[in-house]
Amino acid sequence: MRITKSPEERKAEMVAIASVLFARQGFVRTSVTEITDEAKVAKGLFYYYFTTKDEMVKSVVEGYCAYLEAEADRIADGSETGREKLLRLFAGDEWRKCFTAPMTEDLKLPQSAAVYCDMCDRMAAHLLPGMTRMVAQILEESGRSSEMAEQFAGTMLYGFLMMMRQDRLKPGEVMKVLDTVFA
Repeated sequence: MRITKSPEERKAEMVAIASVLFARQGFVRTSVTEITDEAKVAKGLFYYYFTTKDEMVKSVVEGYCAYLEAEADRIADGSETGREKLLRLFAGDEWRKCFTAPMTEDLKLPQSAAVYCDMCDRMAAHLLPGMTRMVAQILEESGRSSEMAEQFAGTMLYGFLMMMRQDRLKPGEVMKVLDTVFA
């Protein structure tokens, strides 16, 4: 018997399935057929929602970024010092998972540069509001103006992301950098 679902439910289901497969084996080694077989839908339905597998990757990244945004906002609203909040954001398991999963390794490949840049933009769009509040708090707690907090937070986030792409910074080292800057 065929199960009827709304287009939004079906698309969300495929993104959720792809998320699991990409985390487990990367998106390079995950085929569209694996996603559609797991979702029990025709391959054509995949292409109805996503023009390419890269579009699916972007949808998976968007979901992850939305989750990180909620975490950043929750942390930013906490009662700790700004420094403690920022350190907690980057010390979380979610941050490390993002940059150690097979999917992230695939994003670092030269042929994935455009998708990686898209991920960076999505992360900035989601994380910068919370991060900016944390950085502003740090600056204010140290008696400095918070006028440039957003620019500082953006430079920091994009810098971390680009250095990690080039393997010049490991996820665990982000904490050391932050601890040095905000000691």
